[in-house]
Amino acid sequence: MRAWIDIAPGLRLTGEGLAWLTEERVIIAADLHLGYELAAQRRGGYLPPVMRGTDVGTRLVAIARRLGAQRLVIAGDLRHSTQDVDELERAELAALAQVVAREMAFDVVLGNHDRGGALAGTEPLASLMIGPVHVTHLPPRTTPDHWTVCGHLHPRITVRDETGASARYPCALVGTRLLVLPALSDWAGGTEARRLMRELPRGEWRAVPISDGMVADLGIVLSSGGD
Repeated sequence: MRAWIDIAPGLRLTGEGLAWLTEERVIIAADLHLGYELAAQRRGGYLPPVMRGTDVGTRLVAIARRLGAQRLVIAGDLRHSTQDVDELERAELAALAQVVAREMAFDVVLGNHDRGGALAGTEPLASLMIGPVHVTHLPPRTTPDHWTVCGHLHPRITVRDETGASARYPCALVGTRLLVLPALSDWAGGTEARRLMRELPRGEWRAVPISDGMVADLGIVLSSGGD
């Protein structure tokens, strides 16, 4: 178990499930889905408010300080609601932006949940090139020419020990020049990584579990038969 692992020169995966561009001093998080609990309440459900904008912003700032990062990029799905986003959810986005903007630059790449104009005071970008790394929300369907960091799929992996006991963890997926980040949101759920192989370019993939701020590269290799 380590606090981070190297994915490629200058590109690391942290134990929080973030990408860390060491030379550019940038951290990349995916799939925050702020407002998830508020959306559930509008539909008659209830979830405890564990992903408040201020708390998430404070968490990201603390990570940035520890790593010496000066810029935060969200690789899509900053918010959860799509067409029915309300003022309470906008207030959560504004709270996150206020905390983050005191410390560092802040960019948002457009996700499929991020509809309807500016997000948290920023104009979302279709994609973003940072040094040699391309940041998108959706994974490309074919192997990219540049290292690409993305989200969207919310990968998880089931790990079993020699006794047959098992546990399920968020994980990153590492392929040829492609890093798929786990969702930062505690409510985002996830899909078993083996079921996601059809969504990804053809080749071998490492599934790297994330747990309690640590990375566990256990040598889990999956094969994709995608296009």
